[in-house]
Amino acid sequence: MLVSFPEDSILTKHIIKLKTDATIVEIEAKSEWRFEVAFEQKLLIKVVEGNAEIFGTELANDIEYKFTGAKASIYTHEGCKLQYQGEVSSEYISEETEMGHYINLHLALENIRNTAGSKAPNVLILGAKDSGKTTLAKILSSYALRMDRQPMLVNLDPSNSVFSIPGSLTATPISDIFDVEEGWGNTYTSGPTLLHPKQPNVRYYGYDDINTNLKFYKENISRLGLTALSRLQVDLDIKRTGMIVDTPPLGLKNIDLIQDIVSDFEISVIVVVGNERLFIDLRKKFNGRLSLVKIPKSAGVVEIDDAFKRKLQQRAIREYFHGTASTPLSPYTANVDYKYIKAYKPASGNTSVDAGFNPSIDQLGYDLSAVTGDAKSKSKLIESVENNSANLLYAVVAILHADKKDDEDVVARSSVFGFAVISGADDDKHFVRILLPVPGRVPDKAMIVGEFRYTE
Repeated sequence: MLVSFPEDSILTKHIIKLKTDATIVEIEAKSEWRFEVAFEQKLLIKVVEGNAEIFGTELANDIEYKFTGAKASIYTHEGCKLQYQGEVSSEYISEETEMGHYINLHLALENIRNTAGSKAPNVLILGAKDSGKTTLAKILSSYALRMDRQPMLVNLDPSNSVFSIPGSLTATPISDIFDVEEGWGNTYTSGPTLLHPKQPNVRYYGYDDINTNLKFYKENISRLGLTALSRLQVDLDIKRTGMIVDTPPLGLKNIDLIQDIVSDFEISVIVVVGNERLFIDLRKKFNGRLSLVKIPKSAGVVEIDDAFKRKLQQRAIREYFHGTASTPLSPYTANVDYKYIKAYKPASGNTSVDAGFNPSIDQLGYDLSAVTGDAKSKSKLIESVENNSANLLYAVVAILHADKKDDEDVVARSSVFGFAVISGADDDKHFVRILLPVPGRVPDKAMIVGEFRYTE
């Protein structure tokens, strides 16, 4: 949950400063402690008494959790005591929480799952930017897991890094708890993990904003929907639980896209967070064909600025290759001749990108027009990229399951095999240096280049 941080809190009586650097926080029942930690800060938290959870995942007592670059909240049903040590930008206790609404929604979904002959609910969560959609998706997934369910968590917001790097759309069976320190946790593509690794199906859209190339975005969600529904048919645990679909900010102008998502994922329940007008319009549009639920926006939600989001995205890319402090990885670098690289980009016929969109590109001196090109290919989903440093240097590329010699339509339909970074490019010698997560030769596969760049 994204939270606001007042300068003064009337609940400071619940915060006790110890003689050491540690501080004890007493949280009353059905309240939450909201905190913010900058990327250059480190905060250690331990539950010393009672029970507590973060976004639905229960925290073990007397186990230290480390947070950096995070805005979150810890909720308690019956009251608890926390001990924290380190740096924190802001923190306060709030009794005004929407957790009661979230719990009631979970219980309603669980009732549908337990009803004989009833199909498990596929839930679509809609709302404006920074309304708490992703928080709700994580809480509903965590609560379902605690009931011995296995939900399919679908992320359709390419700006989020859900079990993959930014620019991706994912459908992930949830069979183990989330990694509260890392936000989501690692996948089987990232090497060994402390928790059971998640196994997402990944599509690479390659942009932060869905309107940058809406045609390619729609193609990706349609293909992801087919894959997710197919998994439900063969996995009884997931079929009995259903899907929870998180979305980018969608409103009244996106009604057609919302209808496409409802169709692609066979949605039976729509949850609208903090947008009464959208709720009413959708109720008229679907006219009783599915269930609609309205959830109020949490009072603690605040806007996440672009700088903070970019740091989250860069951290996700770095952790894909280098791991975390608890599970470090050793990536591999290979030099490859240009002739062995076959890269594509989303076709530029319906692309409109603001040149100042990504500050990290400007800092690298990267020419954004090399990616977007001119409007010459309106009918195609993707188009080939010329191998040169202007197009490839520092690019994050998705290595697809499609072979390099496959037709463009086959490549456009392919899911992601893995990711790499073009860490160097020499136009004179015609070779690129590629950063891979594991040792070995570069797969003989087609690649998709988006707008994301990464340097070490």
